[in-house]
Amino acid sequence: MLVGTTEAAKRLGISGARLRILLKEGRVRGAYKCGKLWMIPLYNGLPIIVKRKRGPQGKWNTTYIPAKSVIHVNRHKIDNNRHLMEKYPDLVKNNQDISNLAPVLSVKLRQTNHYGHEMQVNGPCWVVYRPDCPRGCGATVWIETFASVDVINHQL
Repeated sequence: MLVGTTEAAKRLGISGARLRILLKEGRVRGAYKCGKLWMIPLYNGLPIIVKRKRGPQGKWNTTYIPAKSVIHVNRHKIDNNRHLMEKYPDLVKNNQDISNLAPVLSVKLRQTNHYGHEMQVNGPCWVVYRPDCPRGCGATVWIETFASVDVINHQL
């Protein structure tokens, strides 16, 4: 797998400027330039940095831990949408246009939340049920994944 300088620097835990210095010195194994972009191969999820014989040793990460995404289903918004549909039956016609309803799914990745009506998990995931140890929002059931999550019908 090939990545650019931004992704490689993030995986190593160093700045992009420091990685570009290492690239100019020829210390990133297998990296090559394609036009203006650097193509950096990954081995076990990380680029290989050739060590110097002199000077201080590098302080980059040797392990890459991707961020975990957590998907919640907000039951309070489901109840609010149900009451709204009972009060205004013409709000959603033939189950086609749900844009008038509040999104009930939320994806939490680091410090950001993305809300939507549909989501696609692009890899393995698992469903967690912990009634004895709920999340901060009170959820006892959620979905966790390290794969990317696409929000199809999204709202901010």
